Amino acid sequence: MVQTLTEKNYEFFLSTDVREFIGEWVIICEGKIVAHNKDVKQAVREAIAKYPNKKFMVARVPDKETMIF
Repeated sequence: MVQTLTEKNYEFFLSTDVREFIGEWVIICEGKIVAHNKDVKQAVREAIAKYPNKKFMVARVPDKETMIF
């Protein structure tokens, strides 16, 4: 089965230790975190500036109180 880029980005998010980004938005492009910020708009702007023609995934890393490790 061939995974789509969306599936690969989602799998990367689920399998990556994102504790350093607790409470932030992360932008994932081609299987790596390319931007992060507490302000989602700023994170998206940064990702678009770095990768203007790429599709990416936006995800929020839950606050520490809701994080399950």
